[in-house]
Amino acid sequence: MNTMCVPGSEILLETELRKLECHHIWDLKKEDTDLNFLEVKFSENLLSSQDYIGNLAEYGLNFLAYVKFLQGHITASLEHLKLALQKNSCCAKKCAVTYANLAWVHHHMGDAAAAKSYLQKTRETYETIPVSLPATLHREVLSEKAWALLCFSKKPHYYTRAKEIFQEALLKEPDDKEWNTGYACALFRLEGLETRENKRLPVIVSPAVQQLKKAMTLDPRNPMIHVYLGLKCYKNGRNAEAWVYMRKAIGMAPDNLAVVLQVAKFMKKEQSYDMALHVLLRILKRAPNSSRLHHEIGNNYRWKAVGMGQPHNPKLLMRCIFHFEEGARLNPSFIYPQVELALRYAEVKNTEEAERKFQKLFSLPDLQPKDLQACHRMYGDFNLHQLGAVNTAVEHYKHGMRLQNISNEWIRCRSRLLKIMHTDQDIYKIGEFIDSFRGGGVQDQACNRP
Repeated sequence: MNTMCVPGSEILLETELRKLECHHIWDLKKEDTDLNFLEVKFSENLLSSQDYIGNLAEYGLNFLAYVKFLQGHITASLEHLKLALQKNSCCAKKCAVTYANLAWVHHHMGDAAAAKSYLQKTRETYETIPVSLPATLHREVLSEKAWALLCFSKKPHYYTRAKEIFQEALLKEPDDKEWNTGYACALFRLEGLETRENKRLPVIVSPAVQQLKKAMTLDPRNPMIHVYLGLKCYKNGRNAEAWVYMRKAIGMAPDNLAVVLQVAKFMKKEQSYDMALHVLLRILKRAPNSSRLHHEIGNNYRWKAVGMGQPHNPKLLMRCIFHFEEGARLNPSFIYPQVELALRYAEVKNTEEAERKFQKLFSLPDLQPKDLQACHRMYGDFNLHQLGAVNTAVEHYKHGMRLQNISNEWIRCRSRLLKIMHTDQDIYKIGEFIDSFRGGGVQDQACNRP
């Protein structure tokens, strides 16, 4: 039975808990991220026993436990924290964050006795830290905080906070392998955000590239460093150099799910679909329940058909559909692949199944705006190309645009509307609708559904 706190003692307990360092006080807000994506990503990597960058292999269980907590899965959160304790049972100082997380979870459950017990265990762990190094700056705690910030959200201030932690640590240990790798990853992520705003930095002046190269000299066997360098080269048109890095990465870690997915996506962009399928199907034997893996395999079959000039090739599209269905079964909360799946059914002339899947997606009560936008765009494509229903397509492209520029789907909706306008003498008043977005004015902000 839980031991409940009286109000005054509960406040005192929470005051003491806030002195601890753990995920619950690092300002990791659930509204800033996609919890389902984080759960799937970390669960798949843990299940397939893959290595993360730096010390993330050790931090994965703590991180996943916090994600589970934010999802409201308290029992699962506790289970992952207990697994983390078992994993680090031989190294007490690595348990500091886990004990603190356990204290917070039990506090939220109203179990004051357990919360106080883990609070004391955390303090005892801190006492093993040298006096000259405060607990908040203890290496394991500092490292786990930085990696948590880097992985939790794609919002700039998370990357910036992580960068600042790694940067400060480097002032004290300039040649430390982990600090250099973490700093490089943070710079890479931040420059990636700038790239989306058309502020791409050339390789020769990119701080991320320079830091990645330094990290590689300290940790030459880290495959993800090679992947990131390859991506920087590719985005700057240095494709031959990108291939060198990617081949090294896949050669080092052919069974690392994170590496394989990144390299396969690069190969797909290079239209080397058979090479991508080779590395993906090989690791499928090791990670058969990875929804991300099935999605990427399906994508490659689809784009292989397009690359052959046979976009409706039934054999390749049915393979694509099989893997998309597997991905949907394994991760029903991942919406985008299911929207693509509906379109693939339409492309094999199964319009009834396509319509059924679209309507099922539109009926979901908690559809995220970016997913709803993708639904509108692809349902518009379905009506335009498979059913010849131009008017319905236009309405859904408009619905997609009304959701604002929250994803690349907004641009796709706009480009399709402009194309229709130029071919149909604007009988659907598209020009007037597009003009309403100039200067920020928008008609009907509602998240319209059919």
